[in-house]
Amino acid sequence: MNSFLRQAIACMVKHEHKWNDALTVIEVTDKGMRRATNQDSSVVVLQGEEDAYQQRGHLFVVCDGMGAHAAGELASGDAVDHIPHHYLVYQSLSPPEALKKAIIKANEEIHRKGQENLDFHNMGTTCSSILLIPQGIICGHVGDSRVYRQRGNVIEQLTFDHSLQWELKAKGGDIENVPSNVITRSLGPNAEVEVDLEGPFPVKAGDCYLICSDGLSGEVTDSEIGAAMATLPPEQAAQFLLDLANLRGGPDNITIIIVQFKGPDFVTDVEGVEQIVIGKQTTPKKPLNPILLVASISLSLAGLLLLSINPIVGIAMAATGIVTGLVGFMLGRTGVESGETLERDYRFGSGPYTKNNCVPDATILQGLGQTANEIRQLAQEHPDKFNWAPFDEAFVESTEQMQGGQFVEAFRNIARAITFIMNEFRRG
Repeated sequence: MNSFLRQAIACMVKHEHKWNDALTVIEVTDKGMRRATNQDSSVVVLQGEEDAYQQRGHLFVVCDGMGAHAAGELASGDAVDHIPHHYLVYQSLSPPEALKKAIIKANEEIHRKGQENLDFHNMGTTCSSILLIPQGIICGHVGDSRVYRQRGNVIEQLTFDHSLQWELKAKGGDIENVPSNVITRSLGPNAEVEVDLEGPFPVKAGDCYLICSDGLSGEVTDSEIGAAMATLPPEQAAQFLLDLANLRGGPDNITIIIVQFKGPDFVTDVEGVEQIVIGKQTTPKKPLNPILLVASISLSLAGLLLLSINPIVGIAMAATGIVTGLVGFMLGRTGVESGETLERDYRFGSGPYTKNNCVPDATILQGLGQTANEIRQLAQEHPDKFNWAPFDEAFVESTEQMQGGQFVEAFRNIARAITFIMNEFRRG
């Protein structure tokens, strides 16, 4: 039986939270068509209160593990456990600094486990994350999982693939015979890792962000991903993209997080938002200032001497001396905060790295049509096993709409056809 028909049911979550009217979050993962296990992991951390969001933001992470003996699954699972934990622990650091340090700390933990157990030696995982804070979107990234932003008619890749192909291309090298799946950076294999930060990217109403493992990006083009994000509700877009990757072979695990912004609640107030301060430090605790010390002692002694002559004045003077000493002590203990305040237009990294039109057009629809035709050939092998009528109806309608130049409607119909028949395959 064709491998399409052995597809396992994917795991999809639509996160419910207090910001449902402003923020839609979809998380889906699937082992693909050719893998026995799923070595991808993901996590969504939504703050419960407005104050907590203002301080630390919302965090979304996708990790793609690698290694034998379930080592990849362990590595990616450890990453999505450690990164949110350490990020929230580093309260004294700015959000981008805390995210970077949390990813570095996760690398140390994964590397340590790999060194302690030969079965886990050299295990590793990619890590792509977005941190939503009032200043916008910060990306923390290692490996070849990706972060995309769809805004209007354009989809952009905000992260740089740490792959041999991308590294050579950036240096002007020949990549014709270079495999796309050789990565140059990951969490775990080495004691130290370089973490890329990108952003902050200001959020606008209607923006849609997608984080994915290469099980999606390896089989589905950027324009197809963007078209799904632009024309379908997030839940339908995630399901369609997952199904499309699987129908094209599904050679790897597939994990997707979609974050869509609705309305003004999370729109970045570029001019009014508090600026990010990095390298924040508090000067060491200092002894009491000598001048304040002398003043405190003098006032206190004078007050004591005056008690027998004028008790009211004496008590007032002694109290003033004590208060002066306490103020000086607290000033010395508190110290002075310092750090570098980033300009409002400051950006970590150099993203976006790619930019593509994602309006459904003839080219996008022809690619989807080819996939749909390949699916339809299965009807000859299993004519009575599945209900082909809804698929055929949507496919024919999509073809007619494409011929009439109704590309958006055609895209929605062919997406509906593909999702329907994949659901039939799962049930069968």
